[in-house]
Amino acid sequence: MPQRADFVMEAVDVGEEGRITTKMLPDPRRYEITEKDGEVLYIDKYLGHAFSLDAMVAGFAGVPIYALSPRIDSTLEYTQSRHDALNSEIGSGEYTPPAESPNLHRELDTSGEERLIGFVSVDICGATAMRRRNAAAFDRAYELFTRELGTVVGQFNGSILKTKGDGFIAFIDHPSFTRVSDNVVDMGLSLLAVLHRSLNPALEKAGIEPLSIRVGADFGEAKIKTISVPATGFVCQEVVSDALNRAVKIEEACQPNELLIGRCLYQLIHVGWLERATEVKFDGAQVGMPGYQTYRIV
Repeated sequence: MPQRADFVMEAVDVGEEGRITTKMLPDPRRYEITEKDGEVLYIDKYLGHAFSLDAMVAGFAGVPIYALSPRIDSTLEYTQSRHDALNSEIGSGEYTPPAESPNLHRELDTSGEERLIGFVSVDICGATAMRRRNAAAFDRAYELFTRELGTVVGQFNGSILKTKGDGFIAFIDHPSFTRVSDNVVDMGLSLLAVLHRSLNPALEKAGIEPLSIRVGADFGEAKIKTISVPATGFVCQEVVSDALNRAVKIEEACQPNELLIGRCLYQLIHVGWLERATEVKFDGAQVGMPGYQTYRIV
């Protein structure tokens, strides 16, 4: 797995024409400074790694910097706008798309090359019982759920891998593992926010039972394989990924309306998210990794 470092920017000089010279320093929220044998070391408070500044700089030499910002500036403002749009739709029957344009859906690259991908698994709690109580109401709720939360996936540069009848699995595939990791966490929390601030109030207004969801996420290697049954002509593309399997198992371990992430993702997120993470109990044997750690993000 790759490693992440977080920095803060400090202005050094303001020159002619307002040109600013800056320097990057290890973020003090993440690192403690100590000295050993005359060498200054930075200790990661969350992961326990220790390294010198020279080693850090050398490790990042030649590494490209990518931009992969969410399509929305504020989740809170987005939830309000979708709340208003859904309330209007319940009365008029007319769909109003968000002002922000989400990333268009795309399929996973089928080149066969293994690469690092972020996965998010979303499941509606008690979906079978809800459908049994009122199938028509649940089908309408699921339609709106998939549309609105699927749009959130696009707002964070992701795509839906597949729907499950009571949820979906989404992914973000991009060379920037740090930006992917941050977008995955932001997406997970935003899915919960849109559900509770936007969708559920509209469902209740329409006399439909509100939804609760579980959200699990992780990061790791994945590749696409072609599965076929020559005798029948069946052919399909299948994602082979321990990270995907972990995301699903972690989601299944969630409490209702909770986001849990795996250790592989935790190690790559920004310190701003690490500050909001708390380790929770998880049976790592479920994913073939006894002792595998998971974290609640709030």
